[in-house]
Amino acid sequence: MHMHSELIMQEDLGHEMENSIATCKHTQVALDTLTIADCAGLVEVIRQSLNQGISVVLDLSNCQEVDTAGMQMLVTIQNDPAVNLRVHWTKPSEVVAMKAERLGVQSWINAGFLEN
Repeated sequence: MHMHSELIMQEDLGHEMENSIATCKHTQVALDTLTIADCAGLVEVIRQSLNQGISVVLDLSNCQEVDTAGMQMLVTIQNDPAVNLRVHWTKPSEVVAMKAERLGVQSWINAGFLEN
């Protein structure tokens, strides 16, 4: 499995409140592949982070291999209201975008994309 995660502290100017900076934590997971072989480990990282109140950002920008199981996992995340507000991803790589288009799930993948 080609994945690594790290806990990141970010300053968030949430709600445009003047002179008020809230600190939020998230786990960033860089994915070179998103295949059936990666899904179980990734689900565990997501589950542990969410149980600790930490959001997750999946870095799909350099993902060079994705299969139907990986795409299904992204769609499942986006379809679950208890999860989709706390798990997002970076702009997908060309490989991920093309696979999403072929499978007809491009709108689901775009919905989870967190613009930086």
